[in-house]
Amino acid sequence: MRLVIFIALRQLWERKLLNGIALGGVALGVLVLIAMNAVMQGFQQKFKGEILKVSPHVTLYDKELGSQKGLLETALDGQRVAKFVHHEQPSDRVTRVKRPRDLRRALQQMPQVEAACTSLTGQAIVSAGTVDLGVDMRGVVPLEQEACTPLGRYVQSGSWRTLAITPDGIAMGSGVAEKLGVRVGDQARIVAPGGVPQNLKVVAIYEAGVPPIDKTRVYVNLTTAQAVLRRADVVGRIELRLWNPFESQKLAMRLERITGYDVESWQEANANFLALFDMQNMIINMVIAAILVVGGFGILAVQIMIVLQKTRDIAILRSVGLRRRDILLIFLIQGVIVALLGALLGDLCGWRLVEFLGTLKVKTEALVKTSTFLVYKDPMFYLYGTVFALVTGISASLLPAVRASRVEPVDVLRGQI
Repeated sequence: MRLVIFIALRQLWERKLLNGIALGGVALGVLVLIAMNAVMQGFQQKFKGEILKVSPHVTLYDKELGSQKGLLETALDGQRVAKFVHHEQPSDRVTRVKRPRDLRRALQQMPQVEAACTSLTGQAIVSAGTVDLGVDMRGVVPLEQEACTPLGRYVQSGSWRTLAITPDGIAMGSGVAEKLGVRVGDQARIVAPGGVPQNLKVVAIYEAGVPPIDKTRVYVNLTTAQAVLRRADVVGRIELRLWNPFESQKLAMRLERITGYDVESWQEANANFLALFDMQNMIINMVIAAILVVGGFGILAVQIMIVLQKTRDIAILRSVGLRRRDILLIFLIQGVIVALLGALLGDLCGWRLVEFLGTLKVKTEALVKTSTFLVYKDPMFYLYGTVFALVTGISASLLPAVRASRVEPVDVLRGQI
């Protein structure tokens, strides 16, 4: 075995340039794998983390599942006196969660549920001075809501708890407050279509780090939202926070069967973004695989060239006692060494590049707000790079190694090959 390793290393050293090029191809593939995964996963993990902090994991809506009876069925008790009803208007019955307090307490007692809270949502217009702004209004019980979506930690000025003791208070996202030009203590006016205007006092301004929330959402007391929307004593949904947010889909399906209401997990609520992330990951993996295959072809080309040039030397080695297995090992060891050195070089360069990107100043306010380049530093990326490089190196060396091991020394020495 010592002789086999010596011969493998000697052949590698004799062709430093060719083997260096193959090594560089493997290193480039590993570098791209680490850097692109760090960048893509950095943005995705940041988005998921921020969404899970300020959004419920599971939401139970006031929509009851099941088929609704048509106008003819309801009014005529099944008698077929007409075939069609044209331009049937949707029902104007106010939808609500029935017995919301009892249902909330029952959900709170489930082992997967950390907290549950009731709320009522609707579109409204907030006015301050001469500025009007359409917002997403959330009527909540502030202390309950804090357990489900802990917005109190993101309050920049004022206090979330003040909202609980101020019936006419309002908490705004930083983007809403900036557009209206208001600060804590200022007065604002809120009204919904067909509703009654309410004068409110700004008691808190928060910044969750998610621009779609900070620029459009305001929180008021549940009773205030009911008055603005003219839906007295109505609860429109129940929000849940789970101990493990990744159990939300299973729990949502189970709650739909139990309660008969429409229940949505956070994955369903953000399905369009998650599907986009999946497509991004697929494209990135295809690019990385293509680069690693190119690196593998570099190893393959070098090994085939060595086999063709060293056919006579291989025959001599066979004639002095080396077995087919020994010749096979020589070329496999060369491929493993090139792949391993390329993986280590790629890991080192990838680590340096990820550290550099993490300090790069890039201000963005798209789905998430950040002032630096988002990177996800996962040690597993380096392990994946090393494993993929080794697989590529062994696979690329296998064909030349098998070909070299099949060389017949007699035919070569007689000059037939």
